[in-house]
Amino acid sequence: MLFSGACEQQIKAELRGLSLLIDIVNQSPNWGIENHSERPFLVSRDGAPGISVDIFESMKARILGGDPHLKISMAMKEVCVLIKESDVMTPSTDSMISLVLLGNMDWPLSHTPTTLKKKSIAQKELPREFIADDIYYNHTDHEAIEASQHEYAAGRHMNAISLIGAMARRWYVCRDWPFEVIRPLIAEVLADYDPSHVRQYLENPECLDDDLFIQL
Repeated sequence: MLFSGACEQQIKAELRGLSLLIDIVNQSPNWGIENHSERPFLVSRDGAPGISVDIFESMKARILGGDPHLKISMAMKEVCVLIKESDVMTPSTDSMISLVLLGNMDWPLSHTPTTLKKKSIAQKELPREFIADDIYYNHTDHEAIEASQHEYAAGRHMNAISLIGAMARRWYVCRDWPFEVIRPLIAEVLADYDPSHVRQYLENPECLDDDLFIQL
């Protein structure tokens, strides 16, 4: 992977960090690397709210623009995590490793960045027996959420919500996730949708079981 305009030393530092990141993630039950699309994502696997980092975009931004921030999302929304100015000179993969180690410590409140506090609080609330290493958004989920958001933006609100209902049913049937895990994840996805549209959908859902997963 080469970035035009980047110096060889920067690229080598990022690749060394990437190798270490992969080793650490492979040993962690709380993290994984989702690589079913063109760009790999570092994803949390410890329940809602889900965190994902666009690995290549983060590396590119650090190398070419000196941007110290990771391209990070929580609950499918971009978040800004404040970084020290000195981090501009360090590889972005170092920041990713720090994030992984923070997750491995179950997001202690005293060390978790303010914009990620919701993650720390959620770890204290979700029963540990429901946190498994397969609780994370996969490529199919990302596609379903993007399709739903596209439909919603186009004014097809009921169809948008039905796509989310179908995703929830798939999680329950195919991935054997319990209601206690599915409901907060679905609530995250629907947080930006007008509650009146959700209420309208529940009055006449595509599948009668959708009200088991979609709740106001």
